[in-house]
Amino acid sequence: MEGWHMRGQVSGVVACTLWAALFVAGSSQAGLWKCAQPDGTVLFQDGGGPGCREIEAPSELQSTRFPTQRGPAELKSSAGPAVRTPSPGMTAGSALSSRPFASASRSIPALSYHDLSPGMRAKGWNIPNKGDIQILQVDVSYRSAGNGPSLATDHHFMEGARQALAVAVMAAAKATQYDPRFLTVQLTMPMVGGSFHSGTRVDGPSAGAAWAVAVTSALLGDLLRSDVCFSGTIDENLVIGPVGGLEHKIEGCHLLPQFHELLLPAGQQTFAIADKGMARSIKVTEVSTLAEAYEVATGQPLRPAQ
Repeated sequence: MEGWHMRGQVSGVVACTLWAALFVAGSSQAGLWKCAQPDGTVLFQDGGGPGCREIEAPSELQSTRFPTQRGPAELKSSAGPAVRTPSPGMTAGSALSSRPFASASRSIPALSYHDLSPGMRAKGWNIPNKGDIQILQVDVSYRSAGNGPSLATDHHFMEGARQALAVAVMAAAKATQYDPRFLTVQLTMPMVGGSFHSGTRVDGPSAGAAWAVAVTSALLGDLLRSDVCFSGTIDENLVIGPVGGLEHKIEGCHLLPQFHELLLPAGQQTFAIADKGMARSIKVTEVSTLAEAYEVATGQPLRPAQ
């Protein structure tokens, strides 16, 4: 996920130029490398090396989507045009629950990192702390008409993030065997403690796992731990996929004192990541599925909705 904070006032021509460069920096996968190993396996890591190539397109991380079927809902946002989401049907032949549930809100930390363009770095510019964190709110409620899912975001969320929310909601519905047509989900970035968010934009799929956990917990009525950060994509098979910038996302997790554990995709923990986590008093935990992430985040097993 990419996003930028502007805390306080930025003055001077140099500062304005620096912030302008940040707003046109690369994609949310910048710095993530796909490395082929001698035994044929593939690892994803933040640095390059023999057999590695840098991932440039989000589709290389999350190329799969639910198959489009007739009667799709729309994901509405003030940030752009509606995004088409798939109709239910991922559990064909299974009985889906549609029982009403109490509306619930979940606060989710979203980690991001930013960097300067290659041209700015070549001129000697640098950002000491590239990691950041935003607190997002996920509101989940029962849609009695059964004509959903109805998904909405505020203006902070760009197309890639809105698509990731659609996948996360469908993954949560599949995991809990709940009919997504009875779901209304809204994702917002509320102002906290007077913080200034007007310059923040959220894009990319790397917060998808966190959003899936949040929606699932609302459906099941389980509370989320307040000391856990997340970073990872989610797909229709409920698998948590790789993301970039994890070393810097540890910095973001460390910015707020209540966070002490970071969940990241299995296979991405390197010595540098574990070492930086230890130095920041952040426990690094690998998870490979939504079920694993859910149990760590709530202390409860992932299960069908009643």
